[in-house]
Amino acid sequence: MEELVENVRTFLLARRYGGLDCKVFDLSEEASAFALCCVGHMRAITRENAEDFLDFYLAPPKNVTQLGQLVEIERIIGQADISMHIRSQLIWVLQPESTPALAGEEFWVSIAAMEEISGKEILNDEWMFARFTELLDNRVLSYVTKENYTGDVARFLNLNPVAVVSANFQRMIKTIPSRQLRKLTVEIPLLMWRNNPKVRQGILSRFQRHGIRLAFDRVPLSRLTQLLAKETEIADFIKLHVADCEPDEIRQTLDQCSPELINKIVFCRCETVAQIEAGVQAGVSYFQGYGLAGFLDAPVEIERVLGKATAKDLPRARLAQGRARA
Repeated sequence: MEELVENVRTFLLARRYGGLDCKVFDLSEEASAFALCCVGHMRAITRENAEDFLDFYLAPPKNVTQLGQLVEIERIIGQADISMHIRSQLIWVLQPESTPALAGEEFWVSIAAMEEISGKEILNDEWMFARFTELLDNRVLSYVTKENYTGDVARFLNLNPVAVVSANFQRMIKTIPSRQLRKLTVEIPLLMWRNNPKVRQGILSRFQRHGIRLAFDRVPLSRLTQLLAKETEIADFIKLHVADCEPDEIRQTLDQCSPELINKIVFCRCETVAQIEAGVQAGVSYFQGYGLAGFLDAPVEIERVLGKATAKDLPRARLAQGRARA
């Protein structure tokens, strides 16, 4: 029986149906309990969600060994305390003649930490990374659902689109107060969004129904002008990665963009003041990255980039930040 359960569990995992919880019933004495258990499982999933899972693009594993590694990783991660590996980073509003203001906070799980825990290479294996994030994101959703968050800061959550149609996502929607849901932005990698055309409308409808905002993540500067009009229209934010970009390159690219698109851009992975300055000059308002900490601790640079007196009320903004995140 144990071997059968493990084989079925592996098959279900490979087909994205999730894991398998096994409970044996003696139908001669436990028929009623078995029936109630079946009803409970049937109520836990909707036909719409089940069909969405089948519509996702499914890349097969290279071999049985790779699939076995994924099963082993799931077992290890399933026992890990995810709260110990949650990372966060603030997103700031930087506008000319204005004091920097807090816009939101992004949460994610450190893949490097997951590699260390599991002893497996994840980042360098495209198939493993895609499938692993499906498993990991469901753990993150469980964590977010159980966390008693009462802050006022907008939250950005980076998710694999498979997690968005999962039972855990539905549970989160039902559990979190609507006021908090309206502060939630779900980030989906643009490439994953494009690779799953059959489920886009379903995901978008869910977001619109509950006031959840959509951000396209991992957009390289070189591809910004190639965004489709429909993609620009439905996205609330475009997360533009600029870590390796020169200021002149940033200015030249943004000069080709409409004001509507620029208003949705979040400069991600800002490493230098020069990148921040190029973004501000081009009309970008949202900034995120390790370079922000040094910039916000330098009143002279703030006033040079944003204008005189813009650093004057920054201590007050930092205090408000602490209260909002509490």
